[in-house]
Amino acid sequence: MSIFRVSINIATATRSLADLDEYTGASATRWAPVGAPINDFDPTGPAREISQWHLDSGIEPGTQLIEPHLAVLRPVLERMAYVPFDGVLYGSFSIAVEGRANGFVFELEPLDAALVARAGLHLRIDAYTAR
Repeated sequence: MSIFRVSINIATATRSLADLDEYTGASATRWAPVGAPINDFDPTGPAREISQWHLDSGIEPGTQLIEPHLAVLRPVLERMAYVPFDGVLYGSFSIAVEGRANGFVFELEPLDAALVARAGLHLRIDAYTAR
């Protein structure tokens, strides 16, 4: 029925939080470093082998349009698209949606899709059934 999270996600085995904050020009809203437990409920369980940096749009869940999320994240996408990065990162632009019985449609404009691609990010849509 709605978009409930839009984020830029980066996974790396070699870069620090400070490195990624500098590269993107933004401070991560979520960070999970190498060596941290995969599951917070079991700190003795397996440890992360990669770090995960996330920047959420911060827009309240329940929006029907992608544009408010893009307005927040576009400056970071532009920086990632045009600031050189030395090394290899895995990154994605993630849109999490909650479905509804008759479907849910949003559009990513061609210029924004090209910007996501130029930033070197995969486009990931996480779709969940309605609650």
